[in-house]
Amino acid sequence: MLIELHIENLAVIDGADLVFDAGLNVISGETGAGKTILAHAISLLLGTRADSGLIRPGAAEASVEAVFSLPEGFFADIAGEIDLPDEDVLAVRRRISRDGRSRAFIGGRSATLSLLGELTGRLLAFSAQHEQRRLMLASRQLEILDDFAGAGLADLLDEYRLAYDRHRELADQLADLSQDYEAQAREAELLRFQLSEIDNADLLKGEDLELEDERRRLLHAQELREATAELTAVLSGDEGGAGLTDTLSQMMARLENSAGVDDELDAIAGRLQKNYYELEEINRSARDYSESVQSDPLHLGEVEERLDLIGQLKRKYGVGQGVAGSGEKAAGNGSPGGIEEILNYSVRSAERLARLTGVSEGKPALEKELSQVSAELLGLAAKLSELRQEAASRLEEEAGRHLGELAFNDCGFEVRLSKAESPNRNGADNAEFLVRLNPGMPATPLRDTASGGELSRIMLAIKSAVLASRDTATLVFDEIDAGIGGETGAAVGARLRSLTSGSQIICITHLPQIACYADAHFRVVKRTAGGQTVTAVERLQGEGVVDELCRMMGSKPKDGKARAHAGDLLLRVQKISDTKNNRASIKNGTSTKAGSR
Repeated sequence: MLIELHIENLAVIDGADLVFDAGLNVISGETGAGKTILAHAISLLLGTRADSGLIRPGAAEASVEAVFSLPEGFFADIAGEIDLPDEDVLAVRRRISRDGRSRAFIGGRSATLSLLGELTGRLLAFSAQHEQRRLMLASRQLEILDDFAGAGLADLLDEYRLAYDRHRELADQLADLSQDYEAQAREAELLRFQLSEIDNADLLKGEDLELEDERRRLLHAQELREATAELTAVLSGDEGGAGLTDTLSQMMARLENSAGVDDELDAIAGRLQKNYYELEEINRSARDYSESVQSDPLHLGEVEERLDLIGQLKRKYGVGQGVAGSGEKAAGNGSPGGIEEILNYSVRSAERLARLTGVSEGKPALEKELSQVSAELLGLAAKLSELRQEAASRLEEEAGRHLGELAFNDCGFEVRLSKAESPNRNGADNAEFLVRLNPGMPATPLRDTASGGELSRIMLAIKSAVLASRDTATLVFDEIDAGIGGETGAAVGARLRSLTSGSQIICITHLPQIACYADAHFRVVKRTAGGQTVTAVERLQGEGVVDELCRMMGSKPKDGKARAHAGDLLLRVQKISDTKNNRASIKNGTSTKAGSR
C-alpha cells in the first residue's frame, strides 16, 4: 500500500505531501490545475524517462518520494537484488537534476532506475490515459491475458524465451556455416594470411607509443646531448673554472662559520644547503642522461621500419575494420587505431576462421542440437497455448461479469486465440479481445467497436479481473472516466470502490459520481503567489468535500440545489457501504443484533 507521496519542485508543484487512505483515494481539480503532474510523479517512481524540463523554474532539482507498507514476505522475493533491512515499510525516491541526470534511491540507498521500476512495479500498478489506446493493440491484449494467467504462465514464458533465443542463435550459426563452400574457402584463406601477418609482427600493447618516444630521442640526440652538456657545464664549471655547485659549496662553508649566531640566518643557510643537494642530484641526472642519449642512425632506421610496419597493420586492421568476409563492422570512426584494435581484430578473425573451418565437423552437431531445441520450443509453445486457453475462459467470465456491473446490459466479452504464422518470443499465439455491447449483435474486435467512454469501462472491467488474480497492493487510475458521465459514472465509481476490498485504489477523476465514493478526497488547486503559478494539493474533509463535488458538477459551492445533490450522492454511497457492512457482519455472525443477544 502507498502510504505517503512527497513531491518537490516538479513542474508547477513546489511542494506537496499526500497521505493516502487504504481504500479509494480520489484526486480532483480544475482542468490545468496539475492533476496530471501527480500521475507523472507516480510514473517516475516506476522508472519512466525524465528530463530537466520537469524541474520547477528556479529550482536546482526535482524529487518524488513514496513510502510503501510492504506485504508479508516481500523481501524474500527480492533477495539478492538489493541489500535492505527487513522492515514493514519502504521509502523509494527519484531525483532529477538540471544537468539531465536522474538518480534513484531505495531505502535510502542508491539504486538503478531499472531496479527502482521493477521493485515499485511489484507494489503498484499504473493505468495511464494512453493505456486505453494501447488496449487496442493485439500485442497488448496478449500481455494482459498473460498477466491475468499468473505466475505459472510467467515462469513458463521465461523458459520458452530462453529456448527461443537459443533456437535463433543455432539457426544463425547453421546459416552461417551453410554458405557457399568456395566463398568460405576463399574467406578462410584470406583470414589465415591476415592472422599470419599479425602474428609474425609479434605486437605488444603500447609498443607503438614507446617506439614513437624512442624515435624522437634518436632524431634529436645531438640537440639533447648539447643541452645537457651546457647544463652540466653551468653546474660543475668549465675546465679550470668554478661551477654553480662549487660556488654554493663555498658559501655554505662561509655561513657555517656563523651558525648559531642568528636563527634567521641559520634558516637561510638551511635552505641554501637543501638547494645545493638538489642541484648536485640534477647535475648527476643530467650527466647520466647525456651519456644515455646516443646518435645511432642504424637503430633509428630499425625503429622507423618497425613503426612503418605497425602503421601498415593499423591501416589494415585498426578501428573501423570489420572481419574480412563476415560482413560485420567494427566500432570506431574509421581512423587508424592502436595496437589493441589490431589484436582485437586478430581475436575476431580467429573466431571467424574457427567457425569456417569447422563446417564439416560442426554442421551435423548444430543440426542435431537445433532439432532438439526446436522440439523443446514447440512443446513449450503448446503448454503456453494450453495455459492461455484456460486463462482466456476465466478472463471472459470475470471481465464479462464486471462489464455487467459497469452498466453494460446483456453484454459479452470474448478472448479469441489463434495461431501465429510462426513462433515468436511470446509463443505461438495471437490474442484478440472481442465485445458484444448490444443484445442480438455478434461480438466484434475491440478495436472496431468501442467508443471512448465504452473503452474506459471495458478497460476497468479487464483491470478488475486482472487485479483480482494477482497481488498488487495499489492500483492507480489516471482519468479512467474519460468519455463517461451520469449513471455510467456512478457505476464506475461503485466498481472502483469494490476493488478496495483487496487493493488500495488511487483515481484521478473529474466526475462527482466517482468522487463521492472516496474514502479520501484530495483537491489540486492552482494559485498565483509572488508572480509565480503554484499548484497545491489539499485533503478535503466534511464541507470541503461537498464544495468540491459542487464545483465538479459545474456549480458554485453556495448553490443550494447543487449542495443538496452532493449531499444525496454522499448519503447514497454511505447507505450502500452500511448495507455491505451489515451483510458482512451477518455472514460472519457478528451483527449488532446478534452481539446484543
